[in-house]
Amino acid sequence: MKQTQFVLLLFTILPFFTYSQHLNLQGKVVDREERPLESAHVHINNRFVLANEDGLYRIGNLKRGEYRIRVSFIGFRTSDTIISLRENTVVNFKLQEDAAALEAILLNGSARRSSSENTEKVNKEFLQEQFSGSLANTLERLPGVNAAEIGSGSSKPIIRGLGFNRVAVSENGIKQEGQQWGADHGLEIDAFSVENIEIIKGVGAIEHGSDAIGGVIKIINDGVPKDDGISGEVIGLTKSVNNTLAISTNLALKEDKFFYKIKATASEFGDYSVPTNNIVYLSRNIPIYNQKLKNTAGKENDLYGQIGFQGTHYKGTFSVSNVYMKSGFFPGSHGIPSTSRVQHDGDYRNIEYPFQRVNHMKFINKNEWFFHDSSLEVVLGFQNNHRQEWSRFHTHYTGQVAPSVNPDLELNFNLNTYDLQAKFSKDLGENHTTSLGLQTQLQDNNISGFNFLLPEYVRINQGIYGTHSYQLTEKLKLNFGGRLDISKIDIEGFYDENLYQYLIENGSTEASANENATRSSPTQRNFNNMNLMGGLLYNFKKHWDFSINTGTSFRLPTAIELGANGIHHGSFRHEQGDPNLEAEKGYVFDAKLNYKKKSFQVSLSPYAYYFDNYIFLNPSGQFSILPHAGQIYKFTQSEAVLAGIEFDVSTNFFRNWHTQLTFEYLYNQQLTSDTSRNFPLPFTPPVNGFAEIGYDFLEGSKTFEDTEIFGNTVFAFEQDRIAQNEEITPGYSIFGGGFRTNLKIGNFRASVNLQATNIFNTKYFNHTSFYRALEIPEMGRNIQLLVKIPIK
Repeated sequence: MKQTQFVLLLFTILPFFTYSQHLNLQGKVVDREERPLESAHVHINNRFVLANEDGLYRIGNLKRGEYRIRVSFIGFRTSDTIISLRENTVVNFKLQEDAAALEAILLNGSARRSSSENTEKVNKEFLQEQFSGSLANTLERLPGVNAAEIGSGSSKPIIRGLGFNRVAVSENGIKQEGQQWGADHGLEIDAFSVENIEIIKGVGAIEHGSDAIGGVIKIINDGVPKDDGISGEVIGLTKSVNNTLAISTNLALKEDKFFYKIKATASEFGDYSVPTNNIVYLSRNIPIYNQKLKNTAGKENDLYGQIGFQGTHYKGTFSVSNVYMKSGFFPGSHGIPSTSRVQHDGDYRNIEYPFQRVNHMKFINKNEWFFHDSSLEVVLGFQNNHRQEWSRFHTHYTGQVAPSVNPDLELNFNLNTYDLQAKFSKDLGENHTTSLGLQTQLQDNNISGFNFLLPEYVRINQGIYGTHSYQLTEKLKLNFGGRLDISKIDIEGFYDENLYQYLIENGSTEASANENATRSSPTQRNFNNMNLMGGLLYNFKKHWDFSINTGTSFRLPTAIELGANGIHHGSFRHEQGDPNLEAEKGYVFDAKLNYKKKSFQVSLSPYAYYFDNYIFLNPSGQFSILPHAGQIYKFTQSEAVLAGIEFDVSTNFFRNWHTQLTFEYLYNQQLTSDTSRNFPLPFTPPVNGFAEIGYDFLEGSKTFEDTEIFGNTVFAFEQDRIAQNEEITPGYSIFGGGFRTNLKIGNFRASVNLQATNIFNTKYFNHTSFYRALEIPEMGRNIQLLVKIPIK
C-alpha cells in the first residue's frame, strides 16, 4: 500500500518537477514596421532555431539561469542581449535595418562582445562606400590593417606588419589558395561580390591553420536574401587617376526555402598617374612621360553564382566563382632598366609586354546541420589558380631557342587545391560549448615557361583542432583551443641544360656547372606542429569589456622558400630557397580594452609576437652566376620579435557631426647572434593613422536621404627602421573628402558616393609598396564616383 501511494505521489509531482526544471523561451522577430522576419536566426549558445513565416520562434528544454541570445537577419543589425530565465518567458525582437553610415557598417552588435577574439567586422556597404581599387586597400582604414601596393589596382593585405603567406583569406570556410608568396601577386577576389567580412587578429585564428599566423580575413558570402522574389543592385564606378570604368551587378532570387545569386563585375583601367616626372632604378634615371606610369593598364572580369537552401535544421550552399585579370608591368622595372621602353606610345589603355594574366576558379559546397544542442558543418572546395607572366622571349645564354608553343610565356604556374573540412560543435551543459574540427588539403602545382623560378610540387596538409568556451560567470568567459597539423611536401627537381652549357662555355668546371645547373633538387619534407591557445573575456562594467589571448601559432614554409632558384624580374632579384627550412613558430600575446556607450566607442589593443625561426629573404653578399642577375637573396631564418598597439575611437557629437580616428604603432626586429645585423623585418608599416570627420544634413528632404559630406586624412610617420637594402621612407599626410546621399525620386532609388583622395596631388611613398624600391610614388589625385541602383 505504501509503495502504491509512493508511486502515485511520484507521478503526481513529477510533471511539476519537470516543468520547473525545463523552461521554454518563445517570441516574435519583426522589423520596425512590425512585419515578421521569416527565417531570422535565433541563437542561444550553440542551439539554433529559425523564425517561421509569422516571425515566431520557440526554444524548449532550457534550465533556469542567464542566457545570451543573438538574433540575426541579413540586412538588419544583429540583436545581442542577455536575459535571466526563471520561468517560461516571451521575448520579442524588433530588428533595425542596416544604415549606410559607418556606425551601422561596423557590425559589432552590442556593447558587449561574446568572444575573446580580437575581431573587426564590416559589411558590403562599407566595402562599396570605401572602395579604393582593391579589397586590401579598402580595409586599410580598420585598425591594424595595411596593404602592400602592387600597382595596376592590386594589393595584398597586411595585418600587424605580417603579410603574404602570414595572412589567410577564406571564403565560406575555404582558404584562398593562389601564388600569394609573390610580392607582385594580388588577391584574386572581387570586392563587389563580398557580403560580409570578419577580420580575426592573433591567436583567435587557430581554427584556420598555417598562413594564419598574422590573422584571418573571413569572407562570408552565404547570406540568405531577406525577401522572396528578385532583389539586388547595379553598381557603376569611375576613377580619374587611371580612368577606370567598372560595372557590377548583384542579383538574388528567393523562393520559399531556396535562394539563388549571380554576381558579375567588369572593369577596365588605363595607366595610372603619379606625381613625378622621373624615377631612379638601379642607379639609372628613368623618365615618366606625362606623369603616367606606362603599361600599368589592365582589365578584370569576374563571375559568381550560388544556389542555396535554408531549412529548419539544414542550410546548404554551392558556389562557383571565376576571377580573371590581366594587367601590365611597368617596363622600366622589369629586367634591365631601359629608357626606350618607357616612352609614350600614344595609348594609355593598351597592355603591352611585359604583363601578367591570372585566372582563379573556385567551387565551394558548404553544408550546415543544426540539432537540439549541437551543429555540424562540412565544407568541400576546389580551386584552380592559373598565373602567367609574359615577356618578349629573351635569353641570357647562347644557344637557347624560344619554345615552339607560347614562345613569350616566361613563367606559368598552374595550382590545383582540394579541400575537405568538418566541424562539430556541441553544448555541454548550460555554460560549456566544445567544437572539434578536421581539415584536409591537397595541392598540386605545375610549371612551364622559358624561365625558371618555382619548382613543381605536391603538398598534403592535414589538421585536427578542438576549442572550448566556458561561461564561468555572467561577466567572465574563458576560451581554450589546441591544434595538431601534419604536412608533407614533395618538390620536383629541375635541371637547366642551357645554364650548364653557358657555364661550360665560360670556363666553369664540369662539377661546378652541374651543381649550379641543378636549379632545384628533389626534396621531400615532413612537418608536424602542435599549437595551443587560451583567452578570456571580462565584461567588468556595463559599458566596458576586456579580453586577453595568448598561445602559439605556426606557418609551413612554402615551396618558393624551400625550392626557389632563379631571377624573379617582378621582384628585381635572384631568389634562392633553402630545402632545410623549418616551420615558422610564433608565440603570441594579444589584449583589447573596449568601451562603448551609445555612439561613443573606443578600443585599445596591445599585442606582442616572438618567433624562434622567422623566415625572410636575406641579401647573401654573393653575386649570382646567372647573367644580369645581381646579388643572390636567400631565404633564411632567425629569431624575431614584433610588438605594437592599435587605437580606434569614433563618436557622434552636436547631433549631426561624427568622427573617427585610428592609429597604429608597430615595432619589430630580427634577433641574431650578431647584434650589428639585428635589422627590422622587411615591409614593416610605419606609425600610421586615419582620421575622418563628417556632417549629416538635409534631414527633412524627401529627395536626399542620409546625406553626408566628409573630410579625411591618411598619415604616416617617417619609417627609418628598415631592413637590409630598404630605403628610409619619409612621412606624409594626404587629404581627401567627399559627398554621399541616397536619391529618392518617385519610385527611383540610387546611392551616390563622390569622393576625392590625395586632393593636393602630394608625392609620397608607401613603405609597404611593391614599387617602393624603384622610387615610384603612390597614385596622384583621384576623383571617384560610385553609383548604386537597387533592384527589387
